[in-house]
Amino acid sequence: MTLGFRRFKFLLKKWPQSALDIQAYMDPTFATIAAKYDFMTRVLSSGQEQRWKAKAIRLVPEVGVRRRILDLASGTGDFPLHLRRAECNGRIIGLDRNSKMLELSRWKCAGKPQIRFVCGDLMEIPFKAHSFDVVTMGYGLRYVADIRHTLKEVYLLLKRGGIFVCLDFGLPRNQFYRYLCFAYLILLGTLWGWVLHRKGNTYWHIVESLMAYPGQQAVSGWLEETGFDKIQLHEQLGGIIVILSGIRR
Repeated sequence: MTLGFRRFKFLLKKWPQSALDIQAYMDPTFATIAAKYDFMTRVLSSGQEQRWKAKAIRLVPEVGVRRRILDLASGTGDFPLHLRRAECNGRIIGLDRNSKMLELSRWKCAGKPQIRFVCGDLMEIPFKAHSFDVVTMGYGLRYVADIRHTLKEVYLLLKRGGIFVCLDFGLPRNQFYRYLCFAYLILLGTLWGWVLHRKGNTYWHIVESLMAYPGQQAVSGWLEETGFDKIQLHEQLGGIIVILSGIRR
């Protein structure tokens, strides 16, 4: 662990364990950062975040075929837009629990045919089993209290042969590099937290959630345990960003 991060660690909150506590922490946070969310994803990724999303979408087979797609934790609607740019036809439904995020996603996707957004929670996804050919998720898996449960829900939502594609932060295997990444996220997040919101700890939840996250190897194993096949794990920037995918048997 880097010395700088060790000194800073005691200021971070312990990540909540229950779904209700996570919601109580993150709902006002996402409402605060919604208007600056797209800007911050680009700043923290040094402009690479859009490339990662495009790479994730390329894992969807036969993108030109008409498919029914669900984008979980849809945020500001980036994945639906990337799917359309990749000529992925068919109906796209984006689900998010935050009203401010939904306002932005509807504005960004206004005029795009067959894209709609609904309010809903990852712990109680309001759709029938076998309803979708593709399920995507960007930066959402860390914010559920029971990742195994969510993966089982995703599996049930998919038709046979359907694909789940997830983009999120990960945990680099090298501990020194891992905490170097954490220190970067805290320092840059603190700077922009003050600049944008006059509150330095606005973006500390990223590292707080990562310190409680089991990591990409565990999630990959849970995908297999759930029943997914042909699991792929693509690590970016040494494993601090990860693209995971799996096919429903």
